[in-house]
Amino acid sequence: MRPHSTAIFITIISGILIAIITVTILAISSNDVRTALFGMEELKEKLSYLSREVELRSTQLSTTKEDLKEKITQLQEMEGKYQKLTEDIKNKTSQLEELLIIREGLIEEKDKLDKEVEELNAAIKALYSGIAWVREGEVIFGSEEQIALTIIQGQRPIEEIKEELFGFLNEASNKVLAMGAKKDERTNQVFIIAQEEFEDITQKIYDSDKEMIVRLLSSINVVKGEPIVTHFKILENKLLFKIDEEIISEEIESSEVYSEVEKKLLSLLRKVNIIAVKEGIIPDPKTSFVGTVSAINLYDTIRTIVESGTTMKVTVISIYDTWSTGPLRVRMEAKPISSSNPLTSD
Repeated sequence: MRPHSTAIFITIISGILIAIITVTILAISSNDVRTALFGMEELKEKLSYLSREVELRSTQLSTTKEDLKEKITQLQEMEGKYQKLTEDIKNKTSQLEELLIIREGLIEEKDKLDKEVEELNAAIKALYSGIAWVREGEVIFGSEEQIALTIIQGQRPIEEIKEELFGFLNEASNKVLAMGAKKDERTNQVFIIAQEEFEDITQKIYDSDKEMIVRLLSSINVVKGEPIVTHFKILENKLLFKIDEEIISEEIESSEVYSEVEKKLLSLLRKVNIIAVKEGIIPDPKTSFVGTVSAINLYDTIRTIVESGTTMKVTVISIYDTWSTGPLRVRMEAKPISSSNPLTSD
């Protein structure tokens, strides 16, 4: 080999050896150099992973920002509603305070009126006591006592209704005059009725499409020899009990003493009377009873219970269709508790 070529070769080899030795020394002495020489792929992978993580976190952050923005909007709306409710509460509280003040004033006014009513009642009581002392004589009608009753069909011409009311009052006049009432000297009428009330009753009958019961009642106690201060009461004439309708049932123990059984049956009939009045039957003004049961049926039922020697179920039954005007006519049926065949007496 020529000296020139040898020198070049040695120079190249020396350079390579120096580079290898330098890199080796640096690799041994420096962790960063080793990482740069041998961990580049790992660094690339980590960098790629971190880039993906950054992109994912950025997306999540963007979504979170949108959610936060929406929540802030909702919060602002709720704050607006809260402020509105707060204002409403303030207004209502103010109104409540005003109402409480008004209430206190009304309570004071009520107390004053109650006191005035008590004073007026005392005065009225004293006045009536004086009237009772001055008005001596036979009382022919008590206060609120029924004088007469009629039925008028509604939705007829006004003039026809008035004509029927006048006829009703004329018949009632003949009745009370015969009982000792006297016509008023000023009006030449036995009944003192406000014209406004007469017109009002006429209109109510006209407005109704039902049969209306018209009752004429005394407004105060009526002494013989005086005109009668009266007023009207009207109500619809209704079918209250149908034929053969059971009104009430009750178990009654047998007894050898007729009077004890009779007492129990009469008590049952009083209950029927209460039921009928509650349903709307107008009671007799003199007796306060609403109907009748035949004496034969009553005493046959007593005998049946006494002779049975056992507890009997007694049922009170309507004999006819019964309307508000009454009367309610009933029969009693008795049967043993264990039996389904009633023992009846008409």
